[in-house]
Amino acid sequence: MKTPAILSALVAFMLSVPALAEVYQYLDANGKTVFSDQPPPGARAKPLNIRASQPASSPSKAVKSAPLNDIDKRNADISAENAKVKEQNKKVALENCKRARESLASYQQNGRLKMPGGNALATDSQRSALLQQAEQDVQNWCNQ
Repeated sequence: MKTPAILSALVAFMLSVPALAEVYQYLDANGKTVFSDQPPPGARAKPLNIRASQPASSPSKAVKSAPLNDIDKRNADISAENAKVKEQNKKVALENCKRARESLASYQQNGRLKMPGGNALATDSQRSALLQQAEQDVQNWCNQ
């Protein structure tokens, strides 16, 4: 129960430390005016009454709230379209992966295969080539 109160007090103190910082003004050996957070040893320094102000809004916030010009609008449209295309490509890749795995399983389970596009049975070398191609398809589509 005490921990949150202590932590809150500590944070409040740490945030107020910059507001309590003092600034000193003095003349150096060359006669130039110097401003420092520490007075120089052996010199007369005048403490200045400086109040910490709120930081100016960052430029990034100003840019975000500003209306988009034509180029920014086009870039946003292109980015949105690219995101749609990536999502569609991901769906196609998943479907291709599924089909490649099904083909490989089918080729591995069946002893005799029909050649694609016909009724002729594949020879052993053709079957081996089909299996190798199916394994390559699984690697290409499923290991992305």
